Amino acid sequence: MKLNNIFSSNMVFAHNKPIRIFGEGEGKMEITFAGQTKSVVSEGGKWLLEFPAMECGGPYTLTAVSDKEKLCFENIYVGEVYLFSGQSNMEFKMRESNTPREEYTASEKLRLFSSDTMLDSDRFKPRDGWQVCKEDNIADWTALGYLTSKQLVDKKGIAIGVISCYQGGSVIESWVPKDSFLKIGIDIPIEDKHWDHIYDEFSAWNCGPVLYERFLTTIMPFSLSGVVWYQGESDTSIAEAAVYKKELAELIRIWRSDFKDSSLPFTVVQIADFDPRDDEGWHNLQTAQHEIQFEVENVKTIVSRDVCESDQIHPPTKTKLATRIAEALI
Repeated sequence: MKLNNIFSSNMVFAHNKPIRIFGEGEGKMEITFAGQTKSVVSEGGKWLLEFPAMECGGPYTLTAVSDKEKLCFENIYVGEVYLFSGQSNMEFKMRESNTPREEYTASEKLRLFSSDTMLDSDRFKPRDGWQVCKEDNIADWTALGYLTSKQLVDKKGIAIGVISCYQGGSVIESWVPKDSFLKIGIDIPIEDKHWDHIYDEFSAWNCGPVLYERFLTTIMPFSLSGVVWYQGESDTSIAEAAVYKKELAELIRIWRSDFKDSSLPFTVVQIADFDPRDDEGWHNLQTAQHEIQFEVENVKTIVSRDVCESDQIHPPTKTKLATRIAEALI
């Protein structure tokens, strides 16, 4: 038996949510966390056990003992955990932003679990497990993930965990199970879709439910405090924009079901204005992202157009946008 890769030293569990421990394999495993011990027996395949929800606190130690090994993970906190997901503007690194280096501030209570290497193999393997935020690794953090979560740590004084899951040039279909949109009556001919669907450089992740299967399914049903979603630039054909709100609503429904949290909060970042794409498809998708908050419960939309540059598709200014996201999460 083995634990899922998301479990490591320095990790963060979401407070007031079930603490789910899971993995795969055959045999028996005994797990101790925060003074409680539980065991699970598996006959093969996936297994899961739950500890009751806890208040914020730490540091704690988690030990896992199977018939083959004993693991001990240290410096674990209970706080808030946010999944930052989407495409290139979510992937955009701190070193690519115009945030001055003197504003990079380390924080013991800020932790990152990164998905940067998920396409290197058929099965996702995290590079370093959970990382504590230090001055020498901030440059490689997702800019919005770092800038948002740092403000949350400063304002709330609790541990914040960031799970980053993004891929530049990704279309929304890659983030849901196969044929999810076909099942709700959406079937757009390929010639009516944005060119990112057929762009060779993006084929590794836009040829089906690749991102959903290679990353998301490997961490489900880890308890989350919320999801921050910034995606849509690759779905801005007129035909796609017309159904994007319906697609996004279905993605939210699926993720909530798979993460076993029917009211999991979603914060949707509206794509920024982009001067070369001042057209119907782009604006209609922005409208869909604005309206989703009024039609799906526990969804908030963050406007970006007035705090981001419009002359490039990857605006380097992320601080003001991060402030808006943080305010929505408080």
